[in-house]
Amino acid sequence: MNARYLKFVSPAILIFLSGFLYLNSLHNDFVYDDAYIIKENHFITSLKNFPKLFHKDYFYVSGELSYRPIVTITYFIDHALWNLKPFGYHLTNTVLHTINVFLFFLFTKCIFKNLRQAFIATLFYLSHPLLTETVNAICYREDILVSIFFLLAFILFLKTKNHRQSHTNSHFTLCYFLSCLAYLIALFSKEMAITFPILIVIFDLLFLSQNEKKSDSLAPLAKKVARFMLFYSGYIFVTGVYIFLRFFALSNNLKTIEIYPTNIATMTKVVAYYLKLIFLPVPLNADYYVPGHLSFTLSLFVAALLITCFVVIFVRFLRRNRYVIFFILWFFITLLPVLGIIPIGNIMAERYLYVPIIGLCCTISYSFLNRKLSYPIVVVFGVILLCFQIGVIHRNRIWRNDATLWFNTFQREPKSARACGNLGNAYFNNLRYEEAIKMYRQALALEHSYPFIHFNLGAAYEKISLVDKAIEEYKASISNLNDNTLAYNNIAMIYDKRGRHDLAVETYLLALKDNPYVPFVHNNLGNTYEYTGNKEKALAEYREAVKLDNNYADAHNNMGAVYLKSGNVDMAIREFEKAIYSKQGHVDAHYNLGIAYASKGLFKEASEELKLSLQYNPNDYSVYRDLGVLYYQHFKDIDTSLYYLNESIRLAPNLAEKEKVGNIIKSIMTATIDAP
Repeated sequence: MNARYLKFVSPAILIFLSGFLYLNSLHNDFVYDDAYIIKENHFITSLKNFPKLFHKDYFYVSGELSYRPIVTITYFIDHALWNLKPFGYHLTNTVLHTINVFLFFLFTKCIFKNLRQAFIATLFYLSHPLLTETVNAICYREDILVSIFFLLAFILFLKTKNHRQSHTNSHFTLCYFLSCLAYLIALFSKEMAITFPILIVIFDLLFLSQNEKKSDSLAPLAKKVARFMLFYSGYIFVTGVYIFLRFFALSNNLKTIEIYPTNIATMTKVVAYYLKLIFLPVPLNADYYVPGHLSFTLSLFVAALLITCFVVIFVRFLRRNRYVIFFILWFFITLLPVLGIIPIGNIMAERYLYVPIIGLCCTISYSFLNRKLSYPIVVVFGVILLCFQIGVIHRNRIWRNDATLWFNTFQREPKSARACGNLGNAYFNNLRYEEAIKMYRQALALEHSYPFIHFNLGAAYEKISLVDKAIEEYKASISNLNDNTLAYNNIAMIYDKRGRHDLAVETYLLALKDNPYVPFVHNNLGNTYEYTGNKEKALAEYREAVKLDNNYADAHNNMGAVYLKSGNVDMAIREFEKAIYSKQGHVDAHYNLGIAYASKGLFKEASEELKLSLQYNPNDYSVYRDLGVLYYQHFKDIDTSLYYLNESIRLAPNLAEKEKVGNIIKSIMTATIDAP
């Protein structure tokens, strides 16, 4: 086949395959932490919040534990395009993954300068089932983004080397600047990008051109160091800026990462298991149980032996093959940030391999094509790729929703507290509260359980009316390692229901002290103030709620209700209209707007709003009652009035309400009989 033709066909095939393999993921639901990061995150719903990306408030409002503004920007864009439709978010992930695959192809082509090797390496990469976690979970998009900009920065770095050797200063400056910029964006996508300067230095040392070797051998040591510092000064500067912003100017003082105990034995087994999954990716899990303390066992011995084999291969190729050396180093260096050197939330996760696996894919491709290939070897390799691709499609189905994901994970890893707890969440969301409670209790008894499971257990107890137990569990979930806002909020709501409004206010204030940027806590506190007659404080809390989330319909409606009671009808109407605009079908807002219109003498508009309220909730007896009164008093339509009032009696929840409406009907009938 014509080489020029192959140059265009090869990337087209790879792009098609990359998209095709994840087609069945597009109709998946939000899973894992997507609910917290996307569905329940008011921050991404309004572009007015955008400036907080560059403020310490970022950690309060974004849902992120680390400073990753590039990731959050993509969530803003997705929400603007798709609102909360999972299809759009999954489409974005698939498109970003496909862009990453294309950049991987360009990267390998630049390194190998061989189209076949680049094609095989990329084909192996995109076919690997280990990537499915990163592509299917929207909340792990940072791994795709860091890979995109990591590879882009490396490709541009390779361009700077070419221009440096050809003395084209303008192109060199442009490529160098863009490489540093891509590196900066990669850092603000995920912290592991900090390994980039190490890799480019190693690459430079391994792949010095003959001219560079000659000039370096003649130059004195001081000049070599000066030249080195000058060329890498941009990357050093970017790294310094990032470290200053990440750890000083914009450090996270709100949430502490739940740290799992690690040691050399633990991480040795983890690394060995990672290597095993790359060559034999079964079984794959959304969570892995790794014991906190490992004694010397057969599995540990096998793990150490596997890593030793890789070290032997590395030493063997040290002087013979630069490519194998570089890409083996790529794997281990990019894996370093998630090996417990820096505290992390998981000991082991498939998403941690999204960038490191690039190194081994390139190593496999290079080794595969730099030997005489027989027909059986090619067939075996093709079968392996086909099995991998089938595995990708199968894993996409497992990630369909939380129930399928966590049931599968729990079956494979019954000792995983996270799998157990999240399966409990799936049962909870499907209203299976008893089963949820069983799973939460089981999770709390396991190693590596975490405080938030107590919160979920409390919520389940509250659903089955075991309120005292719920309070106990909410209190047990309060920890210095957590954002405790939800626990305090739920405890306060229980106090409200029990009439302990003083305790409710105190507890809401504790929640806001923990995190003052949660709109529904301000709204709930406003409700308590309003109930206890403190209208000014109620309005202040409702205003704070809509300031944080201008589309918070309940807060707009509650503010309107306070204005209506205070006689400020125009302000009330304005807030009710905002509530309806923010949430189509807001029953209370339509009802309240109808009452507000009636108080201004706008009876036609009032009847329309009350009817809309009935359309969304046809079993609300009070709306039928008010429509009946409205039609009698202002439209003089007795038949329609009686129809609505009789419907109100039919739907009234108790005898007292039935009698009240019955008395209205009697008064109408009496007035009708007495009329001349």
